[in-house]
Amino acid sequence: MVSVIIPSYNRADKIKPAVESVLNQTYTDLELIVVDDGSNDNTKEVIESINDPRVKYVWQKNAGACAARNNGINYAKGEYIAFHDSDDIWHKNKLEKQMNALLNNDADIVCCRLNKTYSDGKVKLMPEKIKSGFMNPVTSLFGIGTQTIVAKRKVFEEVKFDEAFPCFQECELLFRATKKFSLYCLDEGLVDYFVGSDSISVNYKKKYSACVLFLKKHPEIIEKYPLMAKRMSDNLFSAAVSAKKEGSKDVDKYTKLAVKCNKKPKTVLKSLVIKTGLYNMMHK
Repeated sequence: MVSVIIPSYNRADKIKPAVESVLNQTYTDLELIVVDDGSNDNTKEVIESINDPRVKYVWQKNAGACAARNNGINYAKGEYIAFHDSDDIWHKNKLEKQMNALLNNDADIVCCRLNKTYSDGKVKLMPEKIKSGFMNPVTSLFGIGTQTIVAKRKVFEEVKFDEAFPCFQECELLFRATKKFSLYCLDEGLVDYFVGSDSISVNYKKKYSACVLFLKKHPEIIEKYPLMAKRMSDNLFSAAVSAKKEGSKDVDKYTKLAVKCNKKPKTVLKSLVIKTGLYNMMHK
């Protein structure tokens, strides 16, 4: 059995399609645990209206999505654990394909790609460069979504989500997990991920905070994992551009950290372009 965990906070208007995409899987031996992170809307009523014995509702005091995922792990009864998000959609055969890959390759963790859909309708397959097969030794984990992860229960008995991370939590968790457990990836977009105005992925302040935490915990990535450090630098530059557009005074610290992660001349030049505002002019 696979225990699927969905953390939710005030998503009563969006969560039902996400839940149904789990319950409609071709792989049917599953339970679905919805962890309500202290919502003040009618999430409970929406979940309890779903007539399926595989659905379990858990309420907790607001503590964040990572705390909700860890709480869900405590309630899980399955031999395998998977995660989903409350506003995204699984393709019908996602679990079946991932469980086949996990069992046939004797992997500990299996992830897949996701279809990142923006508000303007554009779709980007993430992570951008990935091939089916084992990812050990790891070169980069950025771009892998929490909602694409399925793993043996033993993985999450040893490795939990760091509840201090506002984003990039799956990247940091996998960074620790792959020190001991194998990671297999499917080169298929089996999750539809929708970027909304309230998505954490568009919050530049949280991006910066997560990068600071990541580097504090794992400073070795700058020297030992150059591709991951470059991906972090790219995310910091993205945050810097958003901060510049909003007139934030924090642009300089964002670009400094980006250059620290990737000291190549092109990166330094990019930092200057963003700080002077030329980047926005070039991309109008």
